[in-house]
Amino acid sequence: MTTATAPTIDDVSDLGTALALVAPPEFEDGNGHVNVGHYYRLHMQAADAAFTTLGFDDGYRARTGHSIFSVEHHILFHDESLVGDELSVHLRILGVAPKAIHGLTIIVNRSRGTIANTLEFLELHVDLTSRRTTPMPEDLTAALRDRLREHEALPWSLPLAATMGVR
Repeated sequence: MTTATAPTIDDVSDLGTALALVAPPEFEDGNGHVNVGHYYRLHMQAADAAFTTLGFDDGYRARTGHSIFSVEHHILFHDESLVGDELSVHLRILGVAPKAIHGLTIIVNRSRGTIANTLEFLELHVDLTSRRTTPMPEDLTAALRDRLREHEALPWSLPLAATMGVR
């Protein structure tokens, strides 16, 4: 993502929606807005849903003995959300390597028409027996690279939290 153009809510929505909900009362913290722990849980639930769609599901783990592990996360807050706000979460792939995936989950506050926050992440592909990294199968790598090309062509970007990436 090399451009500095901020996305519209429609731009982010074009990525597809991994998760959508209305912030329930139990999400509220002492400051009267959605608590960071709930945001984080939404990011994780959406990432799980998105990666399941990409083929990293229970069947994949059972068949191959492989999975993906989170190794780094950075969350940036752009706007607050309140109980009753309609939220959606979207995935953007930022980089793919044989053993790694760099990406961004984006929480949109549809009630306010803003981006609430983003979570930049690095996932490693791991052999569950050895607990060590191992290359992803070519079909999954190819699908991720196709998605990466689509996402690299987008004319917008969001601030990234750290110097993270894959080679």
